[in-house]
Amino acid sequence: MNRGIYTGLRKAYPRTWRIWYRMNRRCEQNEKNYVDVEVVDEWNYYESGEQGFINFFDEMGPCEDPNLSIDRINTFGHYEPGNCRWVTKDIQANNTKFHTTHPRGKLVKVALKNGITRSTFYQRCRRGWNHEDAANIKPYLGNRYKDHLCE
Repeated sequence: MNRGIYTGLRKAYPRTWRIWYRMNRRCEQNEKNYVDVEVVDEWNYYESGEQGFINFFDEMGPCEDPNLSIDRINTFGHYEPGNCRWVTKDIQANNTKFHTTHPRGKLVKVALKNGITRSTFYQRCRRGWNHEDAANIKPYLGNRYKDHLCE
C-alpha cells in the first residue's frame, strides 16, 4: 500500500523527492560540511526506506519551486521536523554556521539590514575597510553625473 503512495508522490513531486534523497545521501556519506548532521529516523531512507519520503512529504509538503531549497533553522541541529523549512538562497546563505557564530558573519546581516548587498560588504572588506564601517555606511545612491548632464 505504501509503495503506491511513494511512487505516486515521487512521480508527482520529483524535485521534492530529489531534495529528500540528496539530503539523505549527504548525511550518510558524511560529506565535509555535514559530518555531525543526521536525518531523523522517520525521514531517513536508510532507516525507514520509502516510508521516509512519505513522512518527509507529510511534514514538509511539496517544494517544486526552483527558487527554494531545504534549510535547517538551527544550523547545529539535524534534519528533523521543526528544524527544517523551504527558503530562498539568500535566506539560506545567511543561515550558516559562519553567519551565526563568526563576528564578521554577523556583520553581513547588519549590512543587509542597512541596504548593503553581500557583495558590496565583502568588496569593502577586501579594499581595507573596517568591518563595522563596511556594514554600516550606506552606499551613495545619488546621481554622480548630474553636473555633467546636457540640458
